[in-house]
Amino acid sequence: MHRRAALSAFGAALLALRGDGVRAAAPRERVLRRQATGDLQTADPHLWIYGQDGNVVQDLFQSLTTVDADARTVPGQAESWTVSPDGKTYTFKLRSGLVWSDGVPITSADFLYSFRRLFDPRTASPSASLLFVIAGAREVATGRRPPTTLGVRAPDAQTVIVELEHPAPYFTEIAVHRAMPVPRHAIEKFGREWTRPGNMVSNGAFTFADWRPGAYVKLVRNPRFHAAAQVALDAVHHVPIEDPKTALLRYRAGELDVVVSLPSEQIDELRREFGAALHLKRQIGLEYLAFNTRRGATRDRRVRRALAMAIDRDLITQRVLRAGEPATTCIVPPDIPGHDNTACADWSTWPPARRVEEARRALAAAGYGPSKPLELRYRLNNSDTQRRIALAVAALWQPLGVRVEFVGADMKAHQQAVLQGDFDVARGAWYAEDRDAMSYLALLDGRGSTINVSGYANPAFDALLSRAEASADESARRRTLLEAERVAVDDQALVPLYVYVSRRLISPRIAGWTDNVRGVNVSRYLSVG
Repeated sequence: MHRRAALSAFGAALLALRGDGVRAAAPRERVLRRQATGDLQTADPHLWIYGQDGNVVQDLFQSLTTVDADARTVPGQAESWTVSPDGKTYTFKLRSGLVWSDGVPITSADFLYSFRRLFDPRTASPSASLLFVIAGAREVATGRRPPTTLGVRAPDAQTVIVELEHPAPYFTEIAVHRAMPVPRHAIEKFGREWTRPGNMVSNGAFTFADWRPGAYVKLVRNPRFHAAAQVALDAVHHVPIEDPKTALLRYRAGELDVVVSLPSEQIDELRREFGAALHLKRQIGLEYLAFNTRRGATRDRRVRRALAMAIDRDLITQRVLRAGEPATTCIVPPDIPGHDNTACADWSTWPPARRVEEARRALAAAGYGPSKPLELRYRLNNSDTQRRIALAVAALWQPLGVRVEFVGADMKAHQQAVLQGDFDVARGAWYAEDRDAMSYLALLDGRGSTINVSGYANPAFDALLSRAEASADESARRRTLLEAERVAVDDQALVPLYVYVSRRLISPRIAGWTDNVRGVNVSRYLSVG
């Protein structure tokens, strides 16, 4: 009797009543498990800067504009927008009935508050400079004007008007990631703790359910999202795994659905093993080395050029990476509409032997040689692929007599150290959030850019950026940006290595994944079988 009772209880727990009176299995929770390349640092839309945070933020929040499944810019919280004839005024009309995840209505006042908070010096947003195109933004961010003078208005509850300093065809693209609203009522209630699970209020497809550092970030479907009916997932787990080999092991064990970093030395094996589940796609991401131009030996342009010259990029891409990554000495990668990729280094076509010999001469002119070897601290994050690249670079510098000390750290510690300028050479990566050359050149903008980790400051380069920004002629603007790129490449504060090819494993049970040059795949368009 006891055995029968137990079986009966077990069956009742597994079955749910169908409409025809026959019991059916309870629905299974639809959960997407995707690798993050590092632990979450912040879920605040105004404070994130690195990709692992951005992927979480994009699931939680939605800006005036957003992306579709193919990463094309489309209406988000705004149902439409118009642009003035001079290209400097954007008028957004919000969708009707928008609410935060706690049911509080969203109005244009939320966007006005959020834009002002983004540039308020007290917020200390590391990415504020990406939107300095907004009228008055630079002055507000540097404390020279109050946030109320920012060129953003809310004339009625459904309208947001943004005034720009100059025409910026990329504005709606960059607004996708950098102009997200934040909930004033939650921030005023919880202060700095407003981003904690349980406190956070968001407006995107998902809400913040749980965060276990080193284990996962759990997001759950937001039933109040304006397009909630089209969201097929119940939950998303962002799982921080920095080591590609560990990520691969967990994918093979069925513990991950999406892996975004894979061991380079196994690419050929993975092609054979996984076939169509392995996605290799050239993107508009740039891998580079940043030289510290504020202090140390790398303040000297001759040293930077010598080190850049001695790196055999083809060796790195063909023997270390092996996924078809194009080697480059240009800062702006291919696939940027309208940009002419001719601003590569003047020595880029020289044979390796000539580059090494010229590099020796440049180092000698800077005072380095056998009696005074150049010593460098090279920062990198703890990834097998990054260690292999760093070892290859150090081996290529060895004929110059350069001594390299490697300083490895987890992604969070590495990124913080680089932002603080604690390096001679540092591994860097940049996925631009809009397809415009300015987004890459901003990495060296000396006019107050918060992403210029090299500390590069060249008045001639900055003047060219200012001229490009002021130009209403798109052809003239592109020529000026190309000239600026040539100046920056000649100075080598940032040393391009290669253009990204995404290396991802996508489980066959995932539907809705599309490869695109921006490398953006937000969870709301995906489903699990």
